[in-house]
Amino acid sequence: MSKLRVYFHILGTETYYQTVSSAEEAKLVIDSIANFVNMKVDEGAFPDHCSVAGLEEYDEDDEEWYDWYDEDGYDFDEHFRYED
Repeated sequence: MSKLRVYFHILGTETYYQTVSSAEEAKLVIDSIANFVNMKVDEGAFPDHCSVAGLEEYDEDDEEWYDWYDEDGYDFDEHFRYED
């Protein structure tokens, strides 16, 4: 079973990581964090910002985290953009 984790980074802050079990769970986590941050920006609690988020998969052989790609070669964003 592959190891997956979400990353969410706001420029000027530490990157947040959370283990997930699937791309669908990753989407839920990322959307939830993004919605919360955007709500706080709208309330004036957070300044406007630049952020990036995605899904990584752990490679046991290399002992490194790499961007996740689905079985069709799509990255995380493309996977949800093109899914049926």
